[in-house]
Amino acid sequence: MNELFKIRPIIIKPSDHWLQDKCVEDGYWGFIRCRSDYENEKEVIVEELKKLVSSLKTEGKEIELLPLFEASSIDDVMDNFSLLNEAYLNIVYAVFPGGVWSAGSLTYAIASASRIVVYFDKFKPNTYAGTLFNPPAIKYLEKRKMSNNVFLVEGDFEKLKSIIRALYGLFKISNSKLICVGPINEAFGGWPTLRKGMDLFGFKIKFYRYDDLVSDFNEMVDTKINDAKKVIDVFVKDAERIVEPTEEKLFRAAVYHLVLKKYLEENGSDWITVNCLSRLVSDVKATPCMSFSILNDMGYVATCEADPTEMILQYIMRHIASKPAFFNDPTVNEKDGTLILAHCTSPTKMLGFDRPRFKFEVRTHHETNYGATPKPVFEKGIVTIAGLSFGLDKMLIITGEVVKSPSLRICRSQVEVKVKDATKILEDWQGFHWVMVYGDYSKELETICKVKGIKPILHKYK
Repeated sequence: MNELFKIRPIIIKPSDHWLQDKCVEDGYWGFIRCRSDYENEKEVIVEELKKLVSSLKTEGKEIELLPLFEASSIDDVMDNFSLLNEAYLNIVYAVFPGGVWSAGSLTYAIASASRIVVYFDKFKPNTYAGTLFNPPAIKYLEKRKMSNNVFLVEGDFEKLKSIIRALYGLFKISNSKLICVGPINEAFGGWPTLRKGMDLFGFKIKFYRYDDLVSDFNEMVDTKINDAKKVIDVFVKDAERIVEPTEEKLFRAAVYHLVLKKYLEENGSDWITVNCLSRLVSDVKATPCMSFSILNDMGYVATCEADPTEMILQYIMRHIASKPAFFNDPTVNEKDGTLILAHCTSPTKMLGFDRPRFKFEVRTHHETNYGATPKPVFEKGIVTIAGLSFGLDKMLIITGEVVKSPSLRICRSQVEVKVKDATKILEDWQGFHWVMVYGDYSKELETICKVKGIKPILHKYK
């Protein structure tokens, strides 16, 4: 779980003619004319990447920048093929032409050796050779159906950062282990969707039976009284008020949390789901709603209802945004041009793990009146909402603006989001549950779609 996302910069080294001490008078499409040009640019590349990686680390991403690799020939790639495959992402700086017209060129050899590769070019003040040669090379790879893992960035560091965020989300899920209590929910794609998700995104899974949770729950009811009280104290200390939950309901919700935290810790996992609207409700007279809110605020991913479709999006979006993600039941209000998203649990630190909690009341789970859960007041701001199809082949991507937190007789946590075309979103509906994070991460989700061969259906607010 602690493996770092590794990035390696690769520079295409000019031939000796362009690396003389004295700048030569002839030229090619690119700025290198002598050794000092080349050496200075290497230093610039490393410093720029250090700055970019530092910025992403500030967001909470665990990234390692590997040493710069110089490639001047096919032999360099052959001799270092495993080294080039070590990084999750290689960033190629084509200051010198790497070839485009021959399938045996250095450009294509590097692409073949890389898990994922970005060709990054610059224009000012020093123009790269890749600004001319990389675009047709990408088109060549598209024709060979080899372009899903290849990106071209022409001088735009924000685009590069967006791609890295998306790839970081894919990297994290490929190294994750999902803890699932009960069977996968057949209402939301069931076992076939789980299998496809595991194949497509690479995560592993560990199951606990209902009886396992009931047994552990009943044991902790008697042995973890003080620990449960501490959980309650931390959860309610910032609450505006406690509405329905009794001391007994809060206690049982806290014990539920202790059981789920135990499962995460004994598996070294950061991701859990429970098929919760099941016999568990009557067996333990509680729901995991409070626990899921606490866990998501702590940086874990806790997904309701063992939904094999949107659990994937919740995990990826949490790591793309480096913020908790709100898993929800979506509805479309065509008259007002809004979406109303609701569920009986929500993170309260949705603006960031280091930001204050939203104001919230403590309520019970709406349908059962068991347990405890927050009803937060969602703050205004731009958000990204997404939903995968049950076949994991389409992704609805929406940006909108939070306008208010309603108090309808539906699931407790409720947010209303203004969107551009509510009717078209209704027509483009995918899956059942959706996922929301604060901020515009639509480009990152489009990158996910490109890498995984998913069709994006985009609805931008502005």
